Amino acid sequence: MMLIRGELSDPRLKNITINAVRVSPDLQLAKVYYSVMGSDAERAAVDKGLKQASGFVRRSLGETLGMRYTPVVHFYYDESIVRAARISELIENIKQEDARADDLSPGALKESDKE
Repeated sequence: MMLIRGELSDPRLKNITINAVRVSPDLQLAKVYYSVMGSDAERAAVDKGLKQASGFVRRSLGETLGMRYTPVVHFYYDESIVRAARISELIENIKQEDARADDLSPGALKESDKE
């Protein structure tokens, strides 16, 4: 795809990851799921850049694939990576809290106290 080969020169599109592409059974629609690490403002800029580039992407796909009909390309932000990072962060916080609670529990003896 043009994004991977660097054919899109829009600087807003340099730090994105294409996570999945789903094409409808009739090949009329292509849903491209992407993620971008950065602020909400950067994500909004990427979204705007992809929307502006969708016509170019569709035209380039048509030329490359030589299909009778070229799918309409829609871009969707994929939050799965952000959600996964948040879940990992929550799990890590719980582990740290459990470790602190174990250290502070009245029944917990230190090695030096056992002798």
